[in-house]
Amino acid sequence: MKANFLSAALGIFLISAPLVSTAQKKNVTDAAMLMKKYNPMAIMDPATKKNVEEAKKFIDLAAVNAETAEDMKMHLYRAEIYFALIELSQADVMKGGKIDETLIEQNSEVSKASFKKVMEDPKKSFKKDAEDFINMRSEMGFNIGIKCYNDKKFDQATQMFALAYEVQQFLGVEYKEAYTNTTLSLNNYVDSLLKVKNYDKANEISESVLQIMPKNIDVIITLININLQKGDAVVAEKYLNKGLELDPKNKQLYYVLGTSYIDLKQNDRAEQSLNKALEIDPNYTEAQYQLGAHLFNWANELKYEAGQLDYKDPKVTTLEAQSKEVLERALIVLEKYIEKNPNEKAVLDILYKTHYKLGNTEKAAEYKKRAEAIK
Repeated sequence: MKANFLSAALGIFLISAPLVSTAQKKNVTDAAMLMKKYNPMAIMDPATKKNVEEAKKFIDLAAVNAETAEDMKMHLYRAEIYFALIELSQADVMKGGKIDETLIEQNSEVSKASFKKVMEDPKKSFKKDAEDFINMRSEMGFNIGIKCYNDKKFDQATQMFALAYEVQQFLGVEYKEAYTNTTLSLNNYVDSLLKVKNYDKANEISESVLQIMPKNIDVIITLININLQKGDAVVAEKYLNKGLELDPKNKQLYYVLGTSYIDLKQNDRAEQSLNKALEIDPNYTEAQYQLGAHLFNWANELKYEAGQLDYKDPKVTTLEAQSKEVLERALIVLEKYIEKNPNEKAVLDILYKTHYKLGNTEKAAEYKKRAEAIK
């Protein structure tokens, strides 16, 4: 688990799932007895930490003992003890200390390895015990996430849903609902941050989520948007490439990149990106519409710019020629779009104006008539 979400989780857990202890090898039994005293709500109590650390000593001995190394009960307690050590790391943060992320990662690996053993045990002797231990924590995080989301506390909702998802990863379970809700909460939170141009905070939480969900294309798209609005095209492209590595035919990545460039008035890049989306899917109507509208507006801007200059300025001819070329490119895209969407009044109107500007009076009249016929 990542430290940033662990800190957010402090105080959400009640009492961990009860551990059943039976007569077994002494080290496992001693570890089990100590863990029966463990209560995540009491992690600030020095006695709690001491009990878990003592339990770790016993379980570590059992883990290297030939008689107990492959015992499923040993693996159950080992998984829970190392998970408890991760939870206890929160106490250090609450006391003003820093989280040792390397140690947390090491404890996480040990815990996951033992949970994996328990979950894959053909006899399933302690599978339910493992599920109870993890599900209690995951469900509590998820429910708090729901409440935070309903209260529009999207920052906390993102963290709690991500925590619920991440905790289930200890069992190798893909918690799809928590995955979806994390993305939804993150997007709401990032939107609020972008409104006040807090790009660093938006980046920070999005990157934290991506660490937990490295194949989440929606989070990658969010990071592309953040960095484009921040004006960092290099980092935006880095995330674009990461997304394309995961899904080389993801037209939405190029679409989002293109629309973001439109907002940033980077006209050439916008056109290139939207054309990339259309290379992947020539019938991608959203990209056709955006590209056609973008080219139409861009052509008008070039024409306006020419009109602001002295008519003797040689740049006038150049700008007007560019405007015409861009309009002609707009026509190609928009006429493909209107074939699939014949009743789109806004596009018919653009086509009428485009043909009119290019001197195609007959075509202009045709599109004008079609647009006026739509109420």
